[in-house]
Amino acid sequence: MLIRRVSILAIAMIAVSSTIALAKPTLLSRQVIAQTPTSVPRTNAGKSGGWLKELNLTPQQLQQIKQIHNLSKQQIAEKSQVIRQQQQELHDLIAGTATKEQVLGKYNQIKLIKQQLADLQFENTLAIREILNPEQRLKFADRMYKKKNPLPPAQHN
Repeated sequence: MLIRRVSILAIAMIAVSSTIALAKPTLLSRQVIAQTPTSVPRTNAGKSGGWLKELNLTPQQLQQIKQIHNLSKQQIAEKSQVIRQQQQELHDLIAGTATKEQVLGKYNQIKLIKQQLADLQFENTLAIREILNPEQRLKFADRMYKKKNPLPPAQHN
C-alpha cells in the first residue's frame, strides 16, 4: 500500500513538473523527458490548461513550485539516466551468461536507484504540499488519487 501511494505521488510530481514546463515551452522537451522514468506512464496533466489551474495558484505559489522543480531536476534526470543504463546492463546480463547472483545484484542496484528517485519525487510532492492552502491540498490529493486508486476517496472533514 505504501509503495502504491509513493508511486502515485511520484506520478503526481511528474504531472506537476510537466504542467509547469508547459507554461514555459522552451523547457518542456528536456525537463519532462529527462524526468520521466521509463517505467512511469505519462499523464494528461497538460490537457486543456492542466489541472494545476484547478488549484487556483497564486503567482507566488507557481514560482515556488517552479523553484522546487528546478532544484531537483538535475538529480531526477541523472537518476533516470542511471536507471536506463542499469536496465540495459540487466538486459545484457539476462541475455548473456551471467550468474544468477550477478543478475540479482544488478536488479537490486536498479531497485535501489528507483527507490531513491521515488523518494526524491515524493520529497518534491511534500514540498509542494507545504505551499498549498487546505483547499488546494484537498484538490491536489483528490487529483493524485483520482485515476490510480480504485477505492473511493475517504470522506474529507
